[in-house]
Amino acid sequence: VTLKDGVITDTSVQNSESDFDSQQYQEEFTASYKAKVVGKKISGLQLSVIAGASDTTQGFNEALNKIIVKAEA
Repeated sequence: VTLKDGVITDTSVQNSESDFDSQQYQEEFTASYKAKVVGKKISGLQLSVIAGASDTTQGFNEALNKIIVKAEA
């Protein structure tokens, strides 16, 4: 996640699953999530399930929370 003044200006995701089904969910998430976060304030941003990828979405939200904590430090 790239931030400027608390606003997300860019993001990237590195998919890491080797399981076929998990990999498919991650790829569908990756193809869809960016439009929902770029240009938004990171504070309070939480995504709901994207492309059926509930675990991937949850992991992304957890990563956002860690980034918020580091940005505030």
